Amino acid sequence: MPAPIHIFTKPDCPHCARANEVLEAEGLSYTAHDITADADTAARAVYLSGLATVPQIFIGETHVTGARDLVRLHEAGRLRALVDAAVGDIDPATVPASRARDGARDILLRDVIPESDGTRSEEPDEWPILRFYKEFFGFWPNCFAYMHHWPEAYKLFVYAHNRGAIGLGREVLGAPVMMATGFATSNAGGCDYCQVHMTAAAGGMSAQMPRLIEAARQGAAPADSPIGPFELELVDLAADSVTNAVSFDHLGRIRARAGEARVSAAGAEANIMGTAMIASAFGFLNTFNDLTGVDVEPDWARHSEQKAGVAHGRHAVGDDAVAGNLDHDLPQGGPTMDEMMARCDTAVALAGGVEAFLRGEFGLVPEWVMAWPEDLRARHALFYAEVMGDRAHSRLPAELKHLVGRVAAIAQGHDALAATEAAFAIRAGGGKGRAVERARLCFDAAIGRGGAEVFSGRERAALRVGWLSAQKPLTTPHRFIQPAIEQFDPVELVHLFTVCGLAGLVERFCAITAPGMGPEVADLAQRYGLDTDTLAIRYPLPVQG
Repeated sequence: MPAPIHIFTKPDCPHCARANEVLEAEGLSYTAHDITADADTAARAVYLSGLATVPQIFIGETHVTGARDLVRLHEAGRLRALVDAAVGDIDPATVPASRARDGARDILLRDVIPESDGTRSEEPDEWPILRFYKEFFGFWPNCFAYMHHWPEAYKLFVYAHNRGAIGLGREVLGAPVMMATGFATSNAGGCDYCQVHMTAAAGGMSAQMPRLIEAARQGAAPADSPIGPFELELVDLAADSVTNAVSFDHLGRIRARAGEARVSAAGAEANIMGTAMIASAFGFLNTFNDLTGVDVEPDWARHSEQKAGVAHGRHAVGDDAVAGNLDHDLPQGGPTMDEMMARCDTAVALAGGVEAFLRGEFGLVPEWVMAWPEDLRARHALFYAEVMGDRAHSRLPAELKHLVGRVAAIAQGHDALAATEAAFAIRAGGGKGRAVERARLCFDAAIGRGGAEVFSGRERAALRVGWLSAQKPLTTPHRFIQPAIEQFDPVELVHLFTVCGLAGLVERFCAITAPGMGPEVADLAQRYGLDTDTLAIRYPLPVQG
């Protein structure tokens, strides 16, 4: 008899309706659980799945994360075989209500990690950041109070990525469309903190973005609106990057409509890359900010809710004093922002250039790095290497960091990226059989399906955070985040969240630019017998004897 199928659902949910259609098309019987029926059912859905979205489907003990994966399994002809092979029964009724409520409770890591005040830093290398944000925002963003616990990564995020990515996005897309794409990718990712920022950063202009996007979607964009049909395609591109749902057809529409651009004078390819840069920056910020649950700055929270109708959600409004955290004389002298960015370029140039630097760090040149905008490529390579490599300033080993990145890439369906992270992890782990086995089993360990023989409890907790970071919208249910709280001290958690943030950054860039796996990575996967089909890794079938 096939294992029971349970599906958590709610009324008027198109994704739930699609999941029901697939199950019925396969002739599969199932038990539906309406999360709007009572609070306990809603809590059990989160307790069992780790996600606040529906549908969540359980085939025996196998968790299928949403309608999209169910459809993919159906279209690949794998769903029936998965059902036939499934064992066990999660039966929500067997989970006591009190346990479900406690396990589903959203733990905000801002209550676990103390803030680090970098607003009065005595480090000259940090002064350009303070001067920049005092001019740009008027305050030092709250997320930096946590990011600052890893000062090297904090500085590199600004100097090696964010400053250049946002600058390129603004230059190519124009400020209004940059705001719109930043809002859209944050909205799709469920990050209320970044949605507030994107609807408050430029006052009245940014506050209009949700309304202007909706008007364009309804075919009613005013003639003077910066968001027309072409810009709407870019907005949707940024949104689709969140779940790795970018299609060739979508890119084709952008290329076909480039002549309709209302703001940008650049061509289609430049606009696609500009959108990739904005999406990548927010891939980091959305992930890091939702993992920490950082407070929203009070003035911006009020502005965004009143003017744009965007609420702060699980990101509570911070103390009023936060708004003036740079209302003091900032240090003068020291390097400029441009000098700090040039230092990043120089560090890579001294290693022989980007390709030589990457080979020295990782033994191969990742395809996605070579797809990066040429003038920003060296900085990205340095940022990635410093965060993901073994460094004196890093609290986590490189192998584990790459395995966390691999888990996130598998969860998001990034085949090439997941294989590349496996190559990096195997090299960092010594290139021997145990390192290969850990690369093979890391996703199983992340979701509690196995891997205990090659991973410690601390490592499994880190891998679980990698899986959690790839879920959208991202929340941190007690049952899923507590092992990491127990296994890592607050600063180590910041290091772990930064790794997840960098994984999110690369994933959104790859979703838009679709770089290949590369022959070296493909050869390594074949040599070690690593599956490169992330759908098959997420939902393996028994090996036929």
